[in-house]
Amino acid sequence: MKYLLISLMLISLNAFANPIIIEIGGVKHVCNPIDAGSAGQCILTAENGPFSREEATRLCLGAYNDAPARCAIEAYGGIFSREQSIAVCTGATSTSPIQCVNTAYNGPFTIDESVRLCTNDGTQSTAVCALEAYSGKYSKEEAIDLCRNRRSYNISKEELAKLTKKANLKAFGKSDYKYTK
Repeated sequence: MKYLLISLMLISLNAFANPIIIEIGGVKHVCNPIDAGSAGQCILTAENGPFSREEATRLCLGAYNDAPARCAIEAYGGIFSREQSIAVCTGATSTSPIQCVNTAYNGPFTIDESVRLCTNDGTQSTAVCALEAYSGKYSKEEAIDLCRNRRSYNISKEELAKLTKKANLKAFGKSDYKYTK
């Protein structure tokens, strides 16, 4: 009986270490199981920072590494509240949402608009897309909806500065800038 239990434990441990092959619509996909230790490390990192156990658990749900915690700690160290930090960094795979919210906030977007735009692992490309859309014919809300989850948008620092200025000037002209309300 003891050997049977040990064998079952080894088999179950082995199942978590090996990739799983699943078929979806006739196409085979290889999936790697999530390491339960990854979310645990994320929670520990968040708790060693400014977040409570409950906040850390919400932040790190489904985390593959401690990136959500590192992201939220960095966000909270800036201009973002605890809840805004958690909102923008939940599901993050790196600290790229911080670059996204900072780029959006340097433009005409408020903190809350920037957080909405960059939630779900936003990148600087997400913010650049929103600045571009807003500089054109779209409203802020339309730009946020259009560009959320945008991943690929290459732009130089000089072009980004011009784009930010153009978006800010449009917002000033429409009395839609974050400080003119």
